Amino acid sequence: MLLHSSELEVNGEVFSINVFCSAAGRFFAKTCLGEDDFIITDGPSLPETLKRHEDLLPLAVGTRELTQSYFGGPRRPRVRRP
Repeated sequence: MLLHSSELEVNGEVFSINVFCSAAGRFFAKTCLGEDDFIITDGPSLPETLKRHEDLLPLAVGTRELTQSYFGGPRRPRVRRP
């Protein structure tokens, strides 16, 4: 069940964060970084899960940018806030 949605700007790109609660009572946050590329973070509460996800998202984005740069792959199109 979706409990929370927000956005976070990282390196000029805006990413959507969705936080869900599973049937077992665990919370998890999910962000799509590209086609078939997601980061998922879990935690014991909504605030803690969201905080962990917001802290890890810049690292995940930076790692993917570095990998794409190294291998010369196509870069994700940047989505900027209007």
